[in-house]
Amino acid sequence: MIDLHVHTTSSDGTLTADEVVALAGAIGLRAIAVTDHDTVAGVCEAKQAGERIGLEVVSGVEISAQSDRGILHVLGYFVQPDHPELIETLDSLRQGREERTPKILTKLRGLRVAVSLEEVNEEAAGGVPGRPHIARVLKRKNYVGTLQEAFDRYLKRGAAAYVQKRKLQPDEALRIIRAAGGIPVMAHPYSLLGRGASALEALIKRLIPLGLLGIEAYYPKHTPEQTELFLELARKHGLLISGGTDFHGANKPDIELGVIPGHSPLPYSLLERLKEAREQEKEILELFAN
Repeated sequence: MIDLHVHTTSSDGTLTADEVVALAGAIGLRAIAVTDHDTVAGVCEAKQAGERIGLEVVSGVEISAQSDRGILHVLGYFVQPDHPELIETLDSLRQGREERTPKILTKLRGLRVAVSLEEVNEEAAGGVPGRPHIARVLKRKNYVGTLQEAFDRYLKRGAAAYVQKRKLQPDEALRIIRAAGGIPVMAHPYSLLGRGASALEALIKRLIPLGLLGIEAYYPKHTPEQTELFLELARKHGLLISGGTDFHGANKPDIELGVIPGHSPLPYSLLERLKEAREQEKEILELFAN
């Protein structure tokens, strides 16, 4: 059993890296990938915790990119968390997130919704403050009844207090992940199906020469038909297959760590194939270096 898409308090999850690892061990997972948004701050803590209990932890990241099909989320597996260019890029994205939050709060004040930056930072508990933390404050202060209502009324694209954040271009996101030794994988591709399967395939075909190596076929929100579509696209275009829950703890209360409804637990063989690809990438980089 594995889960290759997990978030901690280093971004917008509600469990620390140590707590996520402990939960994964308690439910019998063999491996997880810590893939926080635009940060690798929780990776080392998670790896250390994993070593203590015998759980394999893959160092990962999730980077948002702007494409003409919508927001492209790219998972990077096996990235070097101390890679200088990766750190510089993630620091820039983190700064963008931090600058975005006060702008959202200003819009909320204009709507007579009083949320302070201090309250949001407290909710973030040392992680990067963002929309999920604002949503939790809105719920706690009874402006909304649920986190989903907070996004629907105020925070999602097109809502009253939405503010666009800085995003990389797809080629930048893919390049930086591979430069840091990572395997780039398209996250939850259902979110890019708005224009149909042919448009998604066209996007994939454009991204492969830019460095895309895999697709997250197994995901809680994918219908059986969508899962089959993504598996077929992977086979057709020679892409690796990944899967994960996008676990965020209480920020996504309907998502359970390691559980993809309608599917048996994800096999370790998916991770083995990703590891094989990583070794091939290493050989290629060493060849060019020499």
